[in-house]
Amino acid sequence: MKYSIAGIVLLFFYGFSLGQIQIVITDFPENTPHDANIYIVGDFNDWNPGDPNYQIKISGDSLYSFSFPNDIPSFYYKITRGNWSSVEGRSSGQARTNRFLENGDQKDKAVYIQVESWEDLAGNPYSGYTLLLLLSAFQGILLIIALNGIQEKNQRANRILSLLLLMISFALVGRVSTYDRELFQWMPKLILLPELILFAYGPVFYFYIRNLLKLEPLDRKWVILHFIPFSLHIISYIPLFFRDHFVFIQQIVDRKIHPIFALVGGLALIFNTYYWVRARKALQDYGEESLKTQSFENLRYFNGVMWLNAICLIIWLFIYLISGLGWLLNFDATWIRENSTDTAWLVFSCTTYILGYFAINQPEIFKLAKVVEKYKDSFLSDKEMVNYKSRLKRVMEEDGAYLKPELTLTDLADLIGTNTHTLSRVINEGYECSFYDFINGFRIKEFIRLAQKDENRKETFLALAFQVGFNSKTTFNRAFKKETGMTPRAYLKEKTQNPELV
Repeated sequence: MKYSIAGIVLLFFYGFSLGQIQIVITDFPENTPHDANIYIVGDFNDWNPGDPNYQIKISGDSLYSFSFPNDIPSFYYKITRGNWSSVEGRSSGQARTNRFLENGDQKDKAVYIQVESWEDLAGNPYSGYTLLLLLSAFQGILLIIALNGIQEKNQRANRILSLLLLMISFALVGRVSTYDRELFQWMPKLILLPELILFAYGPVFYFYIRNLLKLEPLDRKWVILHFIPFSLHIISYIPLFFRDHFVFIQQIVDRKIHPIFALVGGLALIFNTYYWVRARKALQDYGEESLKTQSFENLRYFNGVMWLNAICLIIWLFIYLISGLGWLLNFDATWIRENSTDTAWLVFSCTTYILGYFAINQPEIFKLAKVVEKYKDSFLSDKEMVNYKSRLKRVMEEDGAYLKPELTLTDLADLIGTNTHTLSRVINEGYECSFYDFINGFRIKEFIRLAQKDENRKETFLALAFQVGFNSKTTFNRAFKKETGMTPRAYLKEKTQNPELV
């Protein structure tokens, strides 16, 4: 419903001649009922949405307008169709902030506004965007259940991953709640769920990487320090959780709490960037070793998640830059800011999709110790399994294939006369470990044997490690601790005291 310029001009001069402030609605949504009664509601009438004394009249070429005397104080207001369910909203259908009229600046002037939507007529709040977020949250929960059903050695890493997925899922549900008007009215504090991940995601993801890659564990007291910002964040938000239901809704709609969100978000941006850099450094260091020893073949999995996180951080920074630019140049950056925020959350939600994809298609990521799913449709008889294991034993123990530092799955498959698919299955099912754990197990066993020989007492551990096929100190120490649960020095010392130690 748009009105003619002539009508607007006529109403403007009419209001000006009366010495009053005219609020003029120049446009309504197309789905506005033709017989709707329109009201103005604000702090001047205790926010009564259907007050007959504040019904907006049709005047001047069907324009809707309401006149206030010049001496009325400045006030907040909104437009309704008679109740709070039919209050005006944003073009997206979400709640809009209260309008504000500064009387002193508007004396003897007409104020022109447009109603972008009605909350009750804005349609289904669930769009493709919100459904994708919900699907991602649901997949995260399913993946948690799957991970905790896995019987494997690296349970600590999977517990951390489960916590990470739970945090992501809760945050996504909280994000979706901001788009559902009824859900927001019922449980408005769900909007705080995405905030709770701000100072927790970075440290948890970083510790997940450290545990999965078997990096040197941090002292427990230092681990606690990483979560001090998260604890302070939770404590600072406690008053918001206990704030009166309707007061909280009003403060969210009026964006009175948003300066707190903006400050916390800026600090969280710096905080998460720091942990992204630390995680990236850990992966790069491990990647350099894996190129030499091929001890971990799925760094693509981590790199995919890291790229998603990087994109989110870049968009996050852009939001602050565009908001600051809008403030400096006095232009409304709301549309850009809100759409950028939606994009960041959409990218972030893809984290669970990547985790789910690799959990299904690359199970070695999670160090599965039982039958690998990819072999379920193939057949390998018990006799064939025994035969291949016998060949492996001969090639490893008699020929010392593991002594070759660059030994690959393809090389070993050629040595026993089979293909890589069959060899992977024999190792995964027959020995319940990955290819690299299998090879490193022989190397560590040989290292222990050499280290106990009198003629090698003067040799350094690194020199012996190189002799048995390792080609870096980091890879050797990591593999040794994974196999035995101890450092080489501690293991040999305990074995000297207890010769029966395996």
